[in-house]
Amino acid sequence: MKKCLAILTGGLFLLSAVSSWAVESCVKCHKSMDKVKELVKATGAKSGDELVKAIRGGKKAGVHKAVKDEDIKKAFAEISK
Repeated sequence: MKKCLAILTGGLFLLSAVSSWAVESCVKCHKSMDKVKELVKATGAKSGDELVKAIRGGKKAGVHKAVKDEDIKKAFAEISK
């Protein structure tokens, strides 16, 4: 039972660390998640896929080339909470 609890706790920690990495990559340039929320609202994205499409086709698409699609989707999920 203790092993199961330890594995579950470790998994949750890993999941939160991966999720926070996506947020940290956005905050490096955008200074806060509030600014990212405003940008998401401005694009009208209703899902992570729509946000990826908006970012990849927007004015600053070149700047976002280094950001993985998965990280953009995770950031959208974090904002949607």
